[in-house]
Amino acid sequence: MIGNFYTVNNPNNPIAVQKTKLREMDHRFWKDVLPDDEEDHSTAIASLATATGVPRDYISRLSIAFATLRDLPQLETLQNNLFHLDCTRLIAISNALAGINPENLPEADRLLTEFLTATSPNQVLPSAASISRRIKDLRDLLDDARATGSRGTQDDASFGVDFHPDGSAEIGATVDAVDGYIINEAVSQRAKANELSFGEAFSDILRNKINVKVILNLYTASDLANAPVWASGIGWLDAKAGKFWSKRATKTRDMDEAAKITTTKHDPPPALRAAIIGRDGTCRFPGCSVPAHKAQIDHRVPFEESGKTTLDDSADLCQHHHNMKTDGRINYLIDPYSGIIVWLMGDGTWSVTEPNGPLSPKNARWAQTVSQHRTAFNKRWTT
Repeated sequence: MIGNFYTVNNPNNPIAVQKTKLREMDHRFWKDVLPDDEEDHSTAIASLATATGVPRDYISRLSIAFATLRDLPQLETLQNNLFHLDCTRLIAISNALAGINPENLPEADRLLTEFLTATSPNQVLPSAASISRRIKDLRDLLDDARATGSRGTQDDASFGVDFHPDGSAEIGATVDAVDGYIINEAVSQRAKANELSFGEAFSDILRNKINVKVILNLYTASDLANAPVWASGIGWLDAKAGKFWSKRATKTRDMDEAAKITTTKHDPPPALRAAIIGRDGTCRFPGCSVPAHKAQIDHRVPFEESGKTTLDDSADLCQHHHNMKTDGRINYLIDPYSGIIVWLMGDGTWSVTEPNGPLSPKNARWAQTVSQHRTAFNKRWTT
């Protein structure tokens, strides 16, 4: 019987086994030599930097990361059993949890441990960036004020222009995440259509008041009270941003019905494409983070052979990995119920990726958890 494990812990892969031993040795080394709370932190860090050749800033971040891990006993136990998290991921966890309300740590520990526990055999381990995003989502769920504010809201905006001696200027702004998505998409479209640089396209839109149509897919459960909203290319929105942008939606689609669509045309209709994007979230190749809305729809069985385009036979692949699939260097099998993909590599190895869009089973459970939490919070506030 095959159990669930990450690719980095694959007991049948000699490289994974050896790397796990190295991660364990690295983990135990830093755990033993990092300063205790009673020691002079600056002096101890400087001594370690001198002895190891590792920069002081990195050792300082590691020190905080190991202290944070001690505050997460469930995750620490998992790590001590698997040693699947390298130092980069441990630092990402501590950075993303910085400033969290201590009362929220036990629940954060439980949810983060659940997120970092494999649910499929030979599953790809989430990247440091993916872990950071999940912690931001988690802090929004726990109503952590710092996390909610860190995304940017309608009340949190800043703007500045730096003028350079060479006659150019650099513009910086802090805006709502969805506003940022819209601006980026508008500039990208204008630049591509008119062979302009992104800076030239941005100026052109403002100077000539150009209208650019940007489509943004928002996903939310219709059968859950206070359900969270997921934005294509952005991820889960906090409660305030979700309500703000949901009110501005111009078209509504039933994703349950969209998932059933079958067409004999090569390109899926907008509703089916939205369902595929909503299931996948990103390019489905192991470790790739290209947003699904920027990827291409791949037919698992070549369209010329099957003659139909359906959710069960389609996956989002970026241009690079789509080309690899077309060339026959990689192939995959997809489970029609869970959306889990088993990747078959040209060298004979295999790995598993789970869908990470809002329509995936795991994120559907997350949405339900958020809904329940918000409903309970609202009841407490009303009382």
